[in-house]
Amino acid sequence: MKQRQQLAVVCVGLLCLIAAGLAGCGSSSAKARIVNASPGEGAITATIGGTSVASSLDYGTGSSYATVSAGSVSLNVEQSSTSNSVLDETVSLTSKSTYTILLANYSTSVTAVTLTDNNSSPSSGQFNLRLVQASPGLGAADVYVVSPGTSLSSTAASVTDLNFESASTYLPLAAGTYEIYFTPTGQKTASIDSGAISFSSGEVRTVVGLNGSNGGFTTTVLDDLN
Repeated sequence: MKQRQQLAVVCVGLLCLIAAGLAGCGSSSAKARIVNASPGEGAITATIGGTSVASSLDYGTGSSYATVSAGSVSLNVEQSSTSNSVLDETVSLTSKSTYTILLANYSTSVTAVTLTDNNSSPSSGQFNLRLVQASPGLGAADVYVVSPGTSLSSTAASVTDLNFESASTYLPLAAGTYEIYFTPTGQKTASIDSGAISFSSGEVRTVVGLNGSNGGFTTTVLDDLN
């Protein structure tokens, strides 16, 4: 009888350990979103670790954040219209971190660019701005964040030599209205002009430079926080 009681205690202990282990696995998650930044690719559908993160996501737009499994997980991207595979690879996501994943470059050379987001609240009266160069037609760029209509001729760039498929650090700026220009590195003539954009206190935003859908260039603004 005593042996049976001891065995029962051992079994209960093992079940508790297994349950705790499963609970730990369940809590290993991250947040991620997808940006369709591949010119000419059309709308896409994407999953991360089997979790849907984007459906019929048009070029030049980003999905909302989704909670996904952390660790080395599969990223699968398909054309929404045909279900043909666009990209199938593994990405590494750290638990409790937040990510933006760009589907980048032309469709003949499409790749995934994983950016780690920092959505900490800005200081009072400020917003945080990150700049991403995702235009394969532009190359390395200087980026200016200025009051609308400012001449670039005597203005220093906010970010210099931002390479293709790269992101700047987060810039803390006073809330207000800004115009964002991307120029070829070392030049003062803008290839990309965002137009006037208003930013409110407490916001975190990512502005992405892109090829235009019908030639030229454009930008998209991602809402990171607030």
